[in-house]
Amino acid sequence: MMTARICRILISGLMVLGFCAGCFGTSPPAVFYSLTPIGGTAAIQSSAAEGKIAIGIGPIKFPDELNRPSIVTRSGRNRLEINQFHRWGGSLEKNFTRVMEENLVLLMKTDRVTTRPWERYFQPDVRLALDIRQFDGRLGEYASLNVTWMVIGPEGDVPLLVRRTIIQEAVTDDSYDALVDAQSRAVARLCREIAEALSKQLPTR
Repeated sequence: MMTARICRILISGLMVLGFCAGCFGTSPPAVFYSLTPIGGTAAIQSSAAEGKIAIGIGPIKFPDELNRPSIVTRSGRNRLEINQFHRWGGSLEKNFTRVMEENLVLLMKTDRVTTRPWERYFQPDVRLALDIRQFDGRLGEYASLNVTWMVIGPEGDVPLLVRRTIIQEAVTDDSYDALVDAQSRAVARLCREIAEALSKQLPTR
């Protein structure tokens, strides 16, 4: 009788411990983020090739440290933080490329913008190649975008224009929402610079 009672007590105790361990050991749910394109009022005033230019985007190269689901931030000059519970909703490279595509459609006032790999029937007038050096930031401080980009003509691989752009956008608070919003604004500033360069580079048709 005593043995059965002790067994019941032990089993009850183990169940309580297991329940408590489950409560205290539960990880917080992951939160997913996405870059967003600019609004409809941000188009540049005019373009030499308005409505006609065909733009191909790619390749876009990201550094290895950003090629991951988790959002990367900086806590020091040489220190990166990788948060497992704040993640991109998909591939950062594809999200960045898609937002660039949507931004340039609006800024250049043309729907002939597509990303690699494009179909054989699509013949771009220019191609944009980007080498992303930095795309991170510090929570509560800033988001950084450091990129070298090229405008390449339809024939050959000789760049028509090579430029390096470094952008910092202020972060309004210490949340990841504010950081990603600042990163979206940084991409928008890059696209405006590219659109203005294209409007000057391309001849009037």
